[in-house]
Amino acid sequence: MFNKSILAKSVRLACAYGAVSVIGATTPVFAQEPDAEEEGVEKIEVTGSRLSANANLAAASPILSVSGEEATARGNVRIEDFINVLPQVFAGQAAEVSNGSTGTATLDLRGLGAQRTLVLMDGRRLPYGSSVEAAANLDLIPTQMVERVDILTGGASAVYGSDAVSGVANFILDDDFEGVEVGTQFGAQYNDNDDDFWESVLAAGNQPAPGSTTDGQETLVYFKVGASTDDGRGNAVLFASFENRNEVVQRDRVFSACTLGQDDGENSFGGFGCVGSGNFRLFGGSGGFAFQEEDGEIVDFAGGPAQTFNFGAQNFFQRPSQRYQIFGAAKYEITDDLEFFANASYTSNTSDAQIAPSASFGGSWNINCGNPLIQGTPGLNLATDVYGCTPAQIANDEIVGGNFASHRNVEGGPRNSLLDNSSFRIITGLDGFIDDTWAYSAFVQVSESRNSEVRTQDFIVERVQQSFLLTTDADGNVVCSNPANGCVPYNIFQRGPNGESLVTQEALDFVLGTGLNTGLTKQFVYGADLEADLGDYGLSSPLSDAGVAVLLGYEFRRDELRQDPDSISQLPDGGFTGVGGPTLPVQGSIEVSEIFGELQIPIATDQEFIKELTLSAQYRYSDYDTDGNNTTNSFNTNAWGVSLTYKPTDDVLFRAGLQRAVRAPNVIELFEGRGTDLPNLSPINNPAGGQLFDPCATANPVASLEECARTGVTPEQFGTILDVISGQTQSITGGEPLLRPEESDTFTLGVVITPTAVEGLSISIDYFDIEIEDAIEEGIPAQNILNTCLSTGDPAFCDLITRAPSGTLATGITGVGFEQININIATLATNGFDIQALYRFDLGDNGDLNLDYAATILDEKSEVPNPGAATLECAGFFGNNCETVNPEYRHRFVATWTTPWDFDIAATWRYFGETDNDNAGDELESTLDAVNYFDITGTYYLNDSVQLRAGALNLLGEQPSIFSGAGPALGNGNTYPTFFDTGTTLFASVVAKF
Repeated sequence: MFNKSILAKSVRLACAYGAVSVIGATTPVFAQEPDAEEEGVEKIEVTGSRLSANANLAAASPILSVSGEEATARGNVRIEDFINVLPQVFAGQAAEVSNGSTGTATLDLRGLGAQRTLVLMDGRRLPYGSSVEAAANLDLIPTQMVERVDILTGGASAVYGSDAVSGVANFILDDDFEGVEVGTQFGAQYNDNDDDFWESVLAAGNQPAPGSTTDGQETLVYFKVGASTDDGRGNAVLFASFENRNEVVQRDRVFSACTLGQDDGENSFGGFGCVGSGNFRLFGGSGGFAFQEEDGEIVDFAGGPAQTFNFGAQNFFQRPSQRYQIFGAAKYEITDDLEFFANASYTSNTSDAQIAPSASFGGSWNINCGNPLIQGTPGLNLATDVYGCTPAQIANDEIVGGNFASHRNVEGGPRNSLLDNSSFRIITGLDGFIDDTWAYSAFVQVSESRNSEVRTQDFIVERVQQSFLLTTDADGNVVCSNPANGCVPYNIFQRGPNGESLVTQEALDFVLGTGLNTGLTKQFVYGADLEADLGDYGLSSPLSDAGVAVLLGYEFRRDELRQDPDSISQLPDGGFTGVGGPTLPVQGSIEVSEIFGELQIPIATDQEFIKELTLSAQYRYSDYDTDGNNTTNSFNTNAWGVSLTYKPTDDVLFRAGLQRAVRAPNVIELFEGRGTDLPNLSPINNPAGGQLFDPCATANPVASLEECARTGVTPEQFGTILDVISGQTQSITGGEPLLRPEESDTFTLGVVITPTAVEGLSISIDYFDIEIEDAIEEGIPAQNILNTCLSTGDPAFCDLITRAPSGTLATGITGVGFEQININIATLATNGFDIQALYRFDLGDNGDLNLDYAATILDEKSEVPNPGAATLECAGFFGNNCETVNPEYRHRFVATWTTPWDFDIAATWRYFGETDNDNAGDELESTLDAVNYFDITGTYYLNDSVQLRAGALNLLGEQPSIFSGAGPALGNGNTYPTFFDTGTTLFASVVAKF
């Protein structure tokens, strides 16, 4: 391989500083000095810098580097399961997400949003995850090919471009593999469901308690082959894998078999009520709201667990999926000064995001007073007591509007979103030398992501409406007033003599439909850089024998977006119930041209009290042009960074850095079509009993008429409004073509200790501080809009609220809810400490023991959602405002015993600290206790070619912490399944290497 002086120096320096730049690695790297005559060295990947001339810059930035072997040892088939263990990572989209899933897997450093984490593979960015998910899809990364992953804290936009605001995750693949490797793994989840408290909650709600369960079975088969050319100048590797994963359903976990709510009624236990009516039929009109009991009787609607639907039981904790991966790489040294490289990646992932049955949601149905199905219902009369029909209106068969007629589709079954995501990325380029001083690199990258979502078992709005307007024919049969398209009455107003449903299959065939949304993103990138060690020209500090290193480069990137929903989904009401608004076609693009540079100045080396003092700086100028939705825009950004490393002795290194990072609005944020989202409102304890989500709802509102009037409530509506069911309200979302770039400042300060007196020990402590201005958010949070409007009446907030004609903020009603269009409005901040320690020591005749500890102490994780708003602090908190769990302390500690007896044992301790509810008024669910997970795996080397491995993750079967308000996308099943384990994962694998 290359053996020119510039790269020889890079490797020597990389080795010399390896112990501090990759301190968190599972396999430690110790300082060493290669022989001066060594040849055949090759260029290394240094995360945080494009310079290869000096590895000091890597040491200036806090990096946690973890060997890909740890993922293999843990039995992690999917890369997100491995990366989510690291304390700097907050879980994003994953296989555990069902409701609200995009079908991709994302990575969220520091909890600042996955879109603010730049994901690289071998130093170059991954494409958009899909047409609805800008964050990179980790499915494109072949887990079994990962050599290591580097997690870089803080802004790195000057080095890598936009999106590197909270940090960079660089997955380095093994591109020098030789031989053949075949592997297979089988795993499954187990939960004994032995919890007396939650069993009692289920019993109080007349819900069945699951027994011990084994589910979520997962099978992996992979193959990789690699070979080098006879002359040693080239290498090629090919990898392919197939993975099948089965579902985990929430009804099969004792803590999620029912949707929980706080309640003090007769069916509550310990303050919790188990939502669970299989007959959810809610009717409402000018006469008020009514609920149909199992025997068909119509009674007043009081809300609470007894009159709501157990929607969570049929949701997936883990989506069933199938995934294919293909990766290939090749490189060849054409001459001593020129190397060609290329690699290609492809993944295809299909999964099913099942959620509860749909319903004829909404409060805007038209009902004809002469409808024969609403006459003479037992208990309250639907025609007169609920829909307010007068005798004259009944006689004239007048139509009254703005009514509720909502029933869960228990007859047809749960909804399914069949998600299909595929991506490919192809890169080719050249690395070479102009002479002994100047080196260059040039590349071209093409990538594309395609996605489709097929929604089944959902109601078509216009068909439901047609089936609600009914009359009788000449034979006295109930028929549709408009028989077009073969209309069949959807009879949810009556029950049979034994309480059975009268909804027919013919009616379901008429009202149910299938929705389709397809999308495409393309990315085209090319660039080149030129670097030199100017010490060859005598440009160096008089106090150092190391030269000044410089790099200059140019990069061009074009991103394209296209979304194509079906014609029904584009209707003004969204076409399907539970949607609330149209899904519109989108087409747009964004182009950026960038120039960048890096400079590294060794100020002093090998001086008294100064082993090394190095100053580094980076700068990037980016010029953007956007085009979409009949709008064009242009803007530019400047990103920069400076860092300083000071090494007084061989044992200690101090480092500090300051970066200005930018994140340009991505093509999805700019041009995504207007649609709907389902934000959650926080529960409020009602002095009259139970909880409210809308303080203006029910017969006993918490807020006054004056306050509620500010949000659009009329005096006639006050005291009759339906509450937001399960806390899930509705918002109108969409892109904004005139968004501006975000800017962030990151400050890091740290120390690395590698005491020569204690061989094998490395310790680092780093402080990080990140603040983001003009952060792009989906508008002002719904809770903040509602609270501010109630208290101040400020039209800037109140104008963002639209109530239904009945006054409700419940989902499923076209145009109702909160306006949350993308906008530059928030300020985000986080700071804390990362601690890493690595100690490897010899056990003599008993082998080696490797201890690897990484922890994060979170001091601040805050958001100011809009100017003038109070700061929302989430460090140490969970809840609806904070969206997920944010412990102040978490760690991952791995102990690996390499024995001399043909087997190894690795044990992992994962710890998540206690967190408090961000809603101080929620006394029942005020705290999530600290959680300890213990994982253990063992590897047996049958011979030189075959390895047998088995393990258990969450060995002790620790049950997850519970929060009834945990909603999508990160919350599901009364907990946060991407954060907490929902069972014990058991696995066994066989790997053969030849």
